Amino acid sequence: MGINKIMNRIKNITILIVLILSSYFRDLYANDGILAGAFLRMGLGARANAMGGAFTGIAEGPAAAYYNPAGIPFMETRELILSYRFLSLDRNFNYVGFATGIRPKIEEDESDEVALNGGLALSWVHAGVDKIDGRDFSGNHYQDFSNAEHAFALSFGLMPLDILSVGLTAKVLYNRLPKMGDNDATISETGLGLDLGILIKPTPYLSLGFTVKDINAKYNWKTDKLWEKDIDKIDRFPQTFRGGIALRYPYPWLIFAVDIEKNDQQDMKYFVGTEALFMEKIAARAGLNNGSITLGGGYSFQLFSKPVQIQYAFVTKKYDVASEHIFSWIFNL
Repeated sequence: MGINKIMNRIKNITILIVLILSSYFRDLYANDGILAGAFLRMGLGARANAMGGAFTGIAEGPAAAYYNPAGIPFMETRELILSYRFLSLDRNFNYVGFATGIRPKIEEDESDEVALNGGLALSWVHAGVDKIDGRDFSGNHYQDFSNAEHAFALSFGLMPLDILSVGLTAKVLYNRLPKMGDNDATISETGLGLDLGILIKPTPYLSLGFTVKDINAKYNWKTDKLWEKDIDKIDRFPQTFRGGIALRYPYPWLIFAVDIEKNDQQDMKYFVGTEALFMEKIAARAGLNNGSITLGGGYSFQLFSKPVQIQYAFVTKKYDVASEHIFSWIFNL
């Protein structure tokens, strides 16, 4: 038997074992990291992460497309966010988002008509891992593997009332495993998902949000490039229900927020965060992300007469994984 056939057989056996074990442990423990779409449950942006992920009731800026798309219609400006997350174990995580409010104009002779304020957002989330050590049965290294996942999202929201908005996010999901099949064939799969959100602001000091995330999101893997016999394997994303409240009373420069989350495969989680704004330029943030401490801050300034924000978050982990550092840059366009 040639060396190439031996290597291909080793890869096929390894992947089969991984698929079997992942299904087994998913049912046994339901830990977040082994459930499909884990990269979409890590949170986006330094501000929300520094506040422990308690952002469903706040839903401000481009990150609202992820936390609660109903927040987009409340935007008064156009914003672009670039975010990078420093991870251990050769992992990488990037996020780019753009959002704008939509304010239809009404002509004077059409003053009886009512135009609904709206909002639109575009997002790209990328997560991947490199230098996965591939070894043969003797323990010798023979090849590095990698994996990359992407989510491309379009979000839209409307404000039927001054205190109420609704929104949705449609996502195209893409998972790629290069050089994993016979003759180094790339294995990939796409999926579709939908998020729905509601945001209520009964007073300037109080806001309430609710979302349903990853509706019908899944990967339907085909193994015809791995084995002679084709085997189907469906990885379903947990469908998540999340509610949040944010309070800006008695001080408008101080925010306190709480989120509660439950999905169909895990126990309930809680998220708590606070933000204090000083001199309208410096922000200090802290929170608890389901028991893990988070900290961070931000600074606002003018660049070429345009407002710019630099934000940072420090996120600790429960399970002996290195803490994470998140940086975000927000530009008003």
